[in-house]
Amino acid sequence: MLLSRRCTIFAAKKRACFSTTSSNNTKLPTPLDAPTSGLGLGTAVLFGGLFAAGYFVGTSIGVLPNYQSIKRQFGLGNDVELNVRSKVFFDVSIDGRDAGKVVMGLYDDVQPKTVANFVALCTGEASLPNQPLHYKNSPFHRIIPNFMIQGGDFTNGDGTGGMSIYGARFVDEDLSVPHGGAGTLSMANAGPNTNGSQFFICTANTEWLDGKHVVFGKVIQGMDVVEKVSSYGASPHGRPAADIRIKNCGRYTEDEEEAEAVEASSAATSVEEMQERLDTLREVEAQFKDKKDSVDATLYSQVLGDIVAEKRRLKLELKKAKKESTT
Repeated sequence: MLLSRRCTIFAAKKRACFSTTSSNNTKLPTPLDAPTSGLGLGTAVLFGGLFAAGYFVGTSIGVLPNYQSIKRQFGLGNDVELNVRSKVFFDVSIDGRDAGKVVMGLYDDVQPKTVANFVALCTGEASLPNQPLHYKNSPFHRIIPNFMIQGGDFTNGDGTGGMSIYGARFVDEDLSVPHGGAGTLSMANAGPNTNGSQFFICTANTEWLDGKHVVFGKVIQGMDVVEKVSSYGASPHGRPAADIRIKNCGRYTEDEEEAEAVEASSAATSVEEMQERLDTLREVEAQFKDKKDSVDATLYSQVLGDIVAEKRRLKLELKKAKKESTT
């Protein structure tokens, strides 16, 4: 049975209140200490330098180094493998108008029960005859800018309801997965082992929630839509300034992904933009070659290969565009 008067919320930085028929204010535990590093200074500097070099190139051409593979080169242990297996989407509306699509990648391997619940609530596949179990048309009922947006109460729409496909509540899975900043997808709760259907998406760093809420995915597309939703947080208690709903939701399939990729690639890029990108790549290539001795050989070869391939593609596109402009 659901607790009819209890509001499913989660911890704020200073305190959390559970709304019941009587007032009940509960102080939060002291925030978790920042994790300490076991790296020596020299290893940390070199490790950081390698990743920074890769990040510099990645911000220019969209190629980022593999964080875990670099760690393995130094004999460092792997973190929990957060591999995205399933993908789901929300089509969001604001006051009845389309606001865009949010695509989320889910950590099936680490949080299988939580992910199965979330996917089923996105598709509606586990609905009961007299009780739809579906996020479709449910609101984002709590929005706090620079913190999070919260939804998933498809029964009452105000944070007091919702339920899982397993019943009213189910237990926490792996609480060691950290809240990794904006875009983190996590379960809202009213204390340990009280997961239902309510969730939240972080719009800022929320490390004080680590160990208290189950992180089970991340936004992989549409963070601009999340930020747009966040901008409607008005009241101190998080009541939205507009009617914001999950207009539609479900699995995000490869067909949809490919269709969107084709649409994006079909958008014409101006000759000026392509030439500017080519010039930038040439500068990046020259600077990267100067740093060759300080970068891992395998990483250097991979990144340089990506630069050369992108330059070749841009040259062909420029040649084609210039030829079409003269005919």
